[in-house]
Amino acid sequence: MHEMVVSRFARPDIAWLAPLAAENSWYPERFIEPLEVNEPLLSQALERLDTLSEELRMLGFPYESQILMGFSQGACLCSEFVWRQRRRYRALVAFTGGLIGPQGMLRDTSHRNFQGMPVLFSTWEQDPFVPAKSVRESAALFQTVGADVTLKVEAGTEHGIRDAEIGYARATLDHSASQVHLSSARSR
Repeated sequence: MHEMVVSRFARPDIAWLAPLAAENSWYPERFIEPLEVNEPLLSQALERLDTLSEELRMLGFPYESQILMGFSQGACLCSEFVWRQRRRYRALVAFTGGLIGPQGMLRDTSHRNFQGMPVLFSTWEQDPFVPAKSVRESAALFQTVGADVTLKVEAGTEHGIRDAEIGYARATLDHSASQVHLSSARSR
């Protein structure tokens, strides 16, 4: 999430951390390939996100305050990371991406703590790199384990983040903020 995207949010209340992939790629092949095809870079990328998340937690930003957001490979990486961590974050925003692995891949849905976690998946119906079917499957899996999922699939063949998606993401972030405030009020 580079400055160009972050500036479109106009959210000075959020601190943004945007790690960059080496040579603009987190893993070598398409995200719908078998997992082993994208190793060892996939595991290294997931480990990098884990390290960043832990560093944020140690600085006083608990997991429940962290928002994971990405576009394309970044969206896939964030989705896969949250899924594997099995814990609730403040929100997940996946612009044109989904869980990594072949379409229809069986996933373990046990012991996931995603109840009420706001999740946005958005894409184009005919995106040239990310099949809408994979995005739909990812959204359905997160919904199955209790996440509050918004799925937006628009007609078109683009591969980018349109203004409407920024609006959907703002709404997701606003929803996640209201949940954080509600949770804080309950704990008093």
